Amino acid sequence: MEKQKIALISDWYFPNVGGIEYSMHSLAKKLIQKGHEVHIITRNYPGAPEYSIRDEARIIRIKGSPIPGQRRLLVPGAYKELYNLLKLENYDIVNSHGLDSPLGMAALIASRELGFPSVVTNHSLVGDTQLGPFLYLAGKLLVRNADAVIAVSSAVEKDSKIMTEKPIYLISNGIDPEGKTIKVPFPVDTKGKTVIITVARMIKKKGVQNIVRLAPSLLKKHENLLFVMIGDGPLRERLEKKVEESGLSRDFYFTGEIPREKVLGYLEQADIFALPSVNEAFGVSILEAISKKVPVVAMNNSGVSDIIRNGVNGYLADNLMEFSDLLQDLIEDPDLRTSFAVEAIRGLSNYDWNRICEQTIRVYTSVIYKKNHNKN
Repeated sequence: MEKQKIALISDWYFPNVGGIEYSMHSLAKKLIQKGHEVHIITRNYPGAPEYSIRDEARIIRIKGSPIPGQRRLLVPGAYKELYNLLKLENYDIVNSHGLDSPLGMAALIASRELGFPSVVTNHSLVGDTQLGPFLYLAGKLLVRNADAVIAVSSAVEKDSKIMTEKPIYLISNGIDPEGKTIKVPFPVDTKGKTVIITVARMIKKKGVQNIVRLAPSLLKKHENLLFVMIGDGPLRERLEKKVEESGLSRDFYFTGEIPREKVLGYLEQADIFALPSVNEAFGVSILEAISKKVPVVAMNNSGVSDIIRNGVNGYLADNLMEFSDLLQDLIEDPDLRTSFAVEAIRGLSNYDWNRICEQTIRVYTSVIYKKNHNKN
């Protein structure tokens, strides 16, 4: 593939912390290393410059502010600014990230009107919700503006097939094994305790409330447990209050939002990683735990099922009761924890960003060729 000018577009980017933010930037770095020009187009955040450079990627922030009363949609002028930017820069391909990103979806519409090749990377699952039919319909309407879809897991691929008959490519997210780690001790006593860590945004979809729900029964059997909850979100204050009211404050530590380097440092000191999210599209945090040799307990039938083989390199539960039982198995069996950790890290090379970048470039090549061929 000849060197291309590529736009990666999403509302979700740094200084926000999350899987899309990390994945989009990691892809940008690798594309640049292979000689491509990459622009990351995202929304404005207080204190963030309109233009900046990060790891040689050009960051462009759309100036528009959110519509009063909500945080997701920007004022209409922001999307006009995006259209004009795409037209001016004349990208070879546009790659939007996240079907829940209004900026990314607007970029697909603009790309179709301008005749640019475009790809959307689907990072999410619709899940079991009453809004499911509506969300699938919305997905169909949005995805039709793209030339192809990249799905980050088998579960997301299955979801995407409900929305479109356009080409769908399964390309996972990845991890940088050489990522910087800042190791600092937990500011709470961990001596003699089994540290169970969860890294997730504090929202209902991530199932973080279930860790608090299951803790009392686990603590009745095992007094020396410490639950470390890493992340921030609308549920955090409510969960902290519930922990305090239950008299479990000494058994929990909520970190709030912390830099990824510090997350990795905390993972190095953990004994078990627990994530009871039933709609996990992929799970970058799962890979981070594996990279630090922390055994994983997660939920089955999600994107995590591509990474974890139940009973071989971790545990996958079909329901919350089973999740609790499997978590207890790991609490009681240090040798099993070691076995899972050793086995899991063997598969980490499948999630190398160099490999993922090459797969993505092949998708870009195919989409650009088909688009130009159809024009002719």
